[in-house]
Amino acid sequence: METVEWPEWIDDPPQPPPIDRVKEGELRITYVNHSTVLIQMDGINILTDPIWSERAGPYSWAGAKRVRAPGVKIEDLPNIDIILISHDHYDHLDITSLQQLNETHQPIILAGLGVKNRLESIGGKSIIELDWWQDYIYTAGRRITFVPSRHNSGRGMFDKNKTLWGGFVIEGQAGNVLFIGDTAFGEFLKEIKKEFSHFRLAILPIGSYEKRWFMKTQHMNPDDAVRAHKMVEVAQSVGIHFATFEEHPEQTIDAHEKDLKVALEKYTVPESEFWILKFGEGREVAK
Repeated sequence: METVEWPEWIDDPPQPPPIDRVKEGELRITYVNHSTVLIQMDGINILTDPIWSERAGPYSWAGAKRVRAPGVKIEDLPNIDIILISHDHYDHLDITSLQQLNETHQPIILAGLGVKNRLESIGGKSIIELDWWQDYIYTAGRRITFVPSRHNSGRGMFDKNKTLWGGFVIEGQAGNVLFIGDTAFGEFLKEIKKEFSHFRLAILPIGSYEKRWFMKTQHMNPDDAVRAHKMVEVAQSVGIHFATFEEHPEQTIDAHEKDLKVALEKYTVPESEFWILKFGEGREVAK
């Protein structure tokens, strides 16, 4: 497959800043960029895979370059209580952003086994490593469990799969939320469905899936994501991991939107059940 040209830069329409908090039993999601989402539920603010850097790489001049600004300025975030790190790839674990967030918010950081060593430079109030199926109780009746995904880890040539990757299930009065991180489709989704039920929201990757012969073992495409939506039997899904960094120029920048529409029609899932949010857009998730 030939490479295609992406826009040099995209100016997204500004969105209102996120609200401070939601009430008990309420659930709201705001899409920042890539796999960075703000989950607000039960009065708790949770941020996933935060990245505000210009490049996803080891240095400011190396790595995939962003083609649009984050939809929420880092200084416009409400107070962040918990940060979830799905794995240690540069586009999901951004030390510069984590240092800034730690200085401002002092959040609890949850990540897979071995990732704590990556985070020692930022200090932090509490960095907690989890194995698959291990959980963290953050308040009475509220639990976060690290769950399997089908991906990999590493930040260089000689550290492949030395740390653990995965997703998170957040349980609370607002219901269950699945943030699966970066993943291909797999039977592990059935295990998650067996262990948990009544998902109110699933946050699923829908981009960076070409060349398919190679990426099918690393990243879901929209067809996979809709199959995951149905397999987990979730009430509402939202797509992430698209059109932020020029990592996979084998697909057009809007391919995920077109392919998701085709997949929803194929599996007879209403478009209202699977959102693609604008960068910076926040929405309430109905019960």
